[in-house]
Amino acid sequence: MRKLLAALAAVAAVGGPAMASDLPAQSPEPVAPIYVPFSWTGFYAGVNAGYGWNGADKIKDPTYYDTEHEYVGTFANGWFSGQRNSKRGSFTGGAQFGYNQQFGQFVVGIEADFNYLGQKTKYLADDITDIYEPIGDQNYNYHLREYLTPESKTEWFGTIRPRFGFTPVDRLLVYATGGLAYGQVKSSGNYNWHEYGYWWGGGGNADFDRSGGFSGSKSQVRWGWTIGAGAEYAITDHNTIKAEYLYVDLGKKNHVVVNPEDPGEFMTWKDSSRAHIVRVGLNYKF
Repeated sequence: MRKLLAALAAVAAVGGPAMASDLPAQSPEPVAPIYVPFSWTGFYAGVNAGYGWNGADKIKDPTYYDTEHEYVGTFANGWFSGQRNSKRGSFTGGAQFGYNQQFGQFVVGIEADFNYLGQKTKYLADDITDIYEPIGDQNYNYHLREYLTPESKTEWFGTIRPRFGFTPVDRLLVYATGGLAYGQVKSSGNYNWHEYGYWWGGGGNADFDRSGGFSGSKSQVRWGWTIGAGAEYAITDHNTIKAEYLYVDLGKKNHVVVNPEDPGEFMTWKDSSRAHIVRVGLNYKF
């Protein structure tokens, strides 16, 4: 009996490891990846492009004055027989940079941008006078053309704005923004006239063709405010795209252009510079 038990123990000692090696190896339990949500915190810079259209009133109260002859000329009082008042939008494009800080689902930041804009507001008052009639013992053929043309053009603008945003889902930021705006506005005014004709009889003939006028322009940086909203999406950990609307108001201004050869002759008008901006942008997050 003892010999049998010893034999069985020897077989178990030899066969145990061999049998264990024949069993299939067990794979380690898979480890689930740790998901890290996107963070908006950090500095960024980028470019933008879009369209701006004029949100301002058209040019108001264009008036011609000649104090020596006590002339005051407007379309309203009949001095000019025609008028055209127009506004024109333009392409806008520029660059921006800023910083965001995220707190949970809320994001606060500040952004500055600088952009081209070429929108215009233009006015034209004109008058056409043609006279064909005898005057005394002369026959008179007379023609006069007058033009009064003020214009305002916003050439560029910039803003400095805080942004207040919320992330409804990961990588998407919706925000409101508003703050300081500034921009360069060029205002110009022209008054031109051209008279020509001839007369005959009364012992002689004569013809004439003469013209004159004056003009002036001024460019200045105006300050105002802006407000808007947008949405931005992170397409990678460093690149984001955005769509944005801004309303920019650079205020109103009264203008005077004086004839340098005759200070008593001048023109005046009022303008304002306001813009609706719709644009898209691309940012790089550092």
